[in-house]
Amino acid sequence: MLPIREVPFLNSRSAQISFILLIALASPCLAVHWTGSQTTPGTWTYTLQIDPEDNFNISQATTTITMTGLSGATAAGPPTSSDFPNPIGTAILAWTPQVLNGGTTVVWSMTGGGTGNFSTVQHVFGFTITAPGAANGSVSFATNGFQVDDNGPRLDISGTVAGPASASPASAPAASSITLFAMFAGLTLIGAYQLRARLRDRAGD
Repeated sequence: MLPIREVPFLNSRSAQISFILLIALASPCLAVHWTGSQTTPGTWTYTLQIDPEDNFNISQATTTITMTGLSGATAAGPPTSSDFPNPIGTAILAWTPQVLNGGTTVVWSMTGGGTGNFSTVQHVFGFTITAPGAANGSVSFATNGFQVDDNGPRLDISGTVAGPASASPASAPAASSITLFAMFAGLTLIGAYQLRARLRDRAGD
C-alpha cells in the first residue's frame, strides 16, 4: 500500500488532512449504551446495547456496571434475555447484581466470557432495580471493562439514566367524615359552654 503522501490525488497537505478526516468519519462509532426507565411503581428496567466489535473482559477478569445516587434500593435482578444467538445468548445473562451502601448503589458484575465480537448491534435486556416507595429521577451510572477486542481502545461510558432517585413524598391522610363531625361537635360544645358561662356571669351582676 502506498503511503498517503504518495497517493497521486493526495499530494497536498490539505488533501491529506481531508482524506484522514473522511476515513475517521466513515468508521463506525464503537461504544456501549446503558438505557432504562421506570416500568412499574418501584421497579426500573435497563438494557445494555453492545455495538459492533465491542467486547468485555479483554484486559481484566471482571467487568462491572455501577449505578449510584439511588434511594431505597432493596433488590436488583440480572438480565432476563438477549438477542445474541446461543450459546453466547445464555452465557451473557450471567451478570451478578449486588445492592450496596444501604440501597444507594447497585453493581452488576460479569466474570469471564465476552460478546463474541459481532458485526451487528446486540442487546442484553431486563436488568432490574427494585426500590419500593422511591420516586423516579436521574441517577448516575458507569461501566468498567468494555473495550474493542485484541486489547483495542477502552469503551467504558458514564452518565445519567432514570432510576429511584428519592423517596416519594408521603401524602397527608384525608380526614374522614367521622373525624370532621367529631371536630365540629367538639367546637360546638366548647362554644355552648362559653356562652352559658357568659350568661351566668351577667345574671350574677
